[in-house]
Amino acid sequence: MEVQSLHLLTNIVQRIFVSIFSTIASFLLVALSHIRLYKPPPQHSDHHVIILDGSSMSLIRVPINVVIVFIKNKIPIIPYSDSAHRAHTALCMVCLEHIDGSHSIRELLSCDHVFHLECLDAWIDVGRVACPLCRSMLLPPKKLLSYSNSI
Repeated sequence: MEVQSLHLLTNIVQRIFVSIFSTIASFLLVALSHIRLYKPPPQHSDHHVIILDGSSMSLIRVPINVVIVFIKNKIPIIPYSDSAHRAHTALCMVCLEHIDGSHSIRELLSCDHVFHLECLDAWIDVGRVACPLCRSMLLPPKKLLSYSNSI
């Protein structure tokens, strides 16, 4: 009887220890991710996005890494001192730090929001294709892109 109760007690202590350890480990990973000291390993699964092809009006599967490179190539990199937003103090809504004249920024074509170059690139690198602030698409529709390029 004592051996059985000792085995039961050991099993309970083991479960409590595993539960506490798992909780602490999860909390630590979340905290480190939040302060950008830990970046989860990239997942090498089949990440694709579905894009509407305007010429044929059909849906196309495109690898997310292709979309990421395309978006980064289309959003201009400019010094904040050359931005129209330089008249007022800007705040990068990804890192919540001020943007000053010496910073390189990306100014979104669809909504005119500005972000530090590194912050928006990190945002895009994890597959996000919408503005961190207003959730509009990072790239405007093709008609708007051709219009903005002709100005």
